[in-house]
Amino acid sequence: MDPSALIGDIVERDASTKPANDFAGEGVSSTGFPQHKRRWKKASAFKQRRSAGNDEEHTSQTRPAPSQATPQSTEPNVKMTYDEIEKQRIDEENRQKLNDMSPEEIAEAQRELLSGMNPSLVRRLLQRATIDDSSSAPHAAKNDTEKLAGPTAEAQAEVPSKPKVRFAEASVADEDVDAQEQDDFPTGRFDVNLSNDYDEDAEPTQRPNLDAMEDLPHKTHFPAPPPTDLDPNDPNFLESLHKKYFTSLPSDPSKLAWMAPVPTPDSTADQESPYYPHEQIPVSALRFDFKGRFLSPRVSRAIPSSKGLHHHGEAPEAAGYTVAELAHLGRSAVPAQRCIAYQTLGRILFRLGKGEWGTTENHPIAMGVWNAMKKGRVLDTLNEAASIEGGHRGSQAFATEALWLFEKGGWKEKVKGR
Repeated sequence: MDPSALIGDIVERDASTKPANDFAGEGVSSTGFPQHKRRWKKASAFKQRRSAGNDEEHTSQTRPAPSQATPQSTEPNVKMTYDEIEKQRIDEENRQKLNDMSPEEIAEAQRELLSGMNPSLVRRLLQRATIDDSSSAPHAAKNDTEKLAGPTAEAQAEVPSKPKVRFAEASVADEDVDAQEQDDFPTGRFDVNLSNDYDEDAEPTQRPNLDAMEDLPHKTHFPAPPPTDLDPNDPNFLESLHKKYFTSLPSDPSKLAWMAPVPTPDSTADQESPYYPHEQIPVSALRFDFKGRFLSPRVSRAIPSSKGLHHHGEAPEAAGYTVAELAHLGRSAVPAQRCIAYQTLGRILFRLGKGEWGTTENHPIAMGVWNAMKKGRVLDTLNEAASIEGGHRGSQAFATEALWLFEKGGWKEKVKGR
């Protein structure tokens, strides 16, 4: 194609004359705004479907009803959608199934369906809806099946009519009928078979058990005087504490003995202490400080509690630890407590070997301390703690040091075989 044919000459137009605007065809609005103008000519799709439905309804009403002798057309007049075809197929299957069922089977299916539904829901459905062809559904299905089984069933393509549902307002008469029908439905309650001569006013054969009512707590509150204040210095402090705050709990004074206040000097409780100053004191009750030095009863009572030698064992008013208490502390689960016990036991063994409490084996204090060591299996505990692999390194070091002090003191050579 010749490119020059697509391009024409430039022609200038006369712009001196401008056509005037023509507003004659437009109406004048009283509000000053332009009037609404229809910008499309055809109706919407919704309006077209609605008008088409009205036309079909008007045509069906004006069309005369065909007689029974008039043959029906083999071609359908209305184009069916997939959903309508599927609904028609399901309806035919249901009608065929109802036709094959006996009246007993239909009644059993109805009872099973109603028993699985909520009675209030069934009552509400019966009040709000009335199915026109519910009573004639099995007969209609049977008649349709007979028509389809005839010689002209294949030639006919009649669309079966769909069941119509009509909603009506519930009235007083309907409520009475529904209440009567509700009695026939299972309510889930147990039915009691009563005899004809049952008397409701008769005395029951078995009286109800009212003993459980007596066990209920009484909520009646009566004013009571305020409880008295507790005095920690009271000798019966623990008993008063239990009566005031823990009345409903069992009492075990032995577990609260460590909370008891320290007895006053020269009192009855103080004189019953195992480390009270008197002439006869067992050797196993002797107490030592952290450096392994022996503490007499009078010195032990004079040491203030700030030194850290008081504890909640026997004779809490006396400072220091016995060999049995140190042996028990050496088996503690806390490493710091084991370290203190191992260090103190090692120093006691060293002083025992040096002869601070007797130079001979027949001295009662020295042999009493050694017997307390053997009874508490102190050497076995130290050997086990020193030879263990892993664990707390500090307690292992103190156990090794205690065994070295036992060798250094020389008591091992004095008690060979004992």
